[in-house]
Amino acid sequence: MKEKIIIKRGDTVLYQGNILDTPFKEAIIIERSIDIFGDEDPCIVHQSFVVKELVVELIELFEDNNVSIINGSDYLKELDFINFEDIKSLSFELVRRRK
Repeated sequence: MKEKIIIKRGDTVLYQGNILDTPFKEAIIIERSIDIFGDEDPCIVHQSFVVKELVVELIELFEDNNVSIINGSDYLKELDFINFEDIKSLSFELVRRRK
């Protein structure tokens, strides 16, 4: 995945980088690993699989709404796996690699 994401609170950039490196909540990764693999202590392979699944969900959120920027306040439940406090005050920008 070549997409990048920029996460901001107002004008302050909190994270900018590869979407696969987005800070996700560890508890969500473990919860999903248990659901998918029955693994309460996920190995790196299971963690990587779950992270990719979360990234797909995140990208689909942008694609389903045909936008490149979303506001956390509009998607509190859908963005609950992002490891930042006060999601409602954040904006998320998907930056696609130009062809």
